[in-house]
Order: sequence, then structure tokens, then C-alpha cells
Amino acid sequence: MDRGLLARQGDVLLASLNGHAYFGKFMGKAFITHDGDAIEGECLDELQVIGVVTHFVVDTRNGLDDDCPVM
Repeated sequence: MDRGLLARQGDVLLASLNGHAYFGKFMGKAFITHDGDAIEGECLDELQVIGVVTHFVVDTRNGLDDDCPVM
């Protein structure tokens, strides 16, 4: 995660709202969380962007194949 990057439309972000952390993206005038919920309107004013997500670490123990593994 990079706190210094400016968030752009479509970037994956880590954000906080009312003490809860959310991964999601800005799409238009709404923040869409990883599970599909939309945060918009006055609630969006309370959303605090923590940073732009630059990388994810994949758990290799989950039994799913990774198309691009790094060892």
C-alpha cells in the first residue's frame, strides 16, 4: 500500500469508515467495497482513504491455482 499516491478512478484503495476498514474502488461518485456495497452521498464525506493498494499477497495454502505464482 502506498499512502503517497493520489487515488484515481478504478484504483484499489484501503479506506476506513466508522472504525471499519474496507477495500474498494471509486467508481463515479461512489466508493464500491470489495463485497459490492456502495458508499455514497453524505456517508462518502466520512470515508477516510488510508492508501492506494499496490500489491496483494496470495495465500498458497488455499488450494486455488495462481496464474502467476512468485516463489
